[in-house]
Amino acid sequence: MSAMTARMPRARRGLVALATGAALLAVSGCQGALDLPLPGGAAQSGDIIRVTAEFADVLDLVPQSSVKVDQVTVGSVEKIELNGWTARVTMRLPRSVKLPDNAFAQIKQTSLLGEKYIELSPPPATAAVGHLSDG
Repeated sequence: MSAMTARMPRARRGLVALATGAALLAVSGCQGALDLPLPGGAAQSGDIIRVTAEFADVLDLVPQSSVKVDQVTVGSVEKIELNGWTARVTMRLPRSVKLPDNAFAQIKQTSLLGEKYIELSPPPATAAVGHLSDG
């Protein structure tokens, strides 16, 4: 018994032991916790669309990276494929995202050493055409 636990009342030592045991039990049950979707995150299923964009360089973008509109995460990168000298990125978005067919996709970074993500926005220099849909 350590000097600190020796000074604790007996009931309090029991509570500490119970809390420690409960914490260990909770942590041991979280083996696949990294595979669980985060609350408030991007749409993983339901009414979703898949859209593709081609980039000359995807830097170190990886599948499951965020897709954002106005700095709000709305979707995720599903897969990245090589198409000749360009990278074709397939993104999963909820159908409720309101963007034109000629939306602009740009790879950005959360901070200097942060993760990469795709920012979707209406076209900066041309008029909006249509509505973003599968494809």
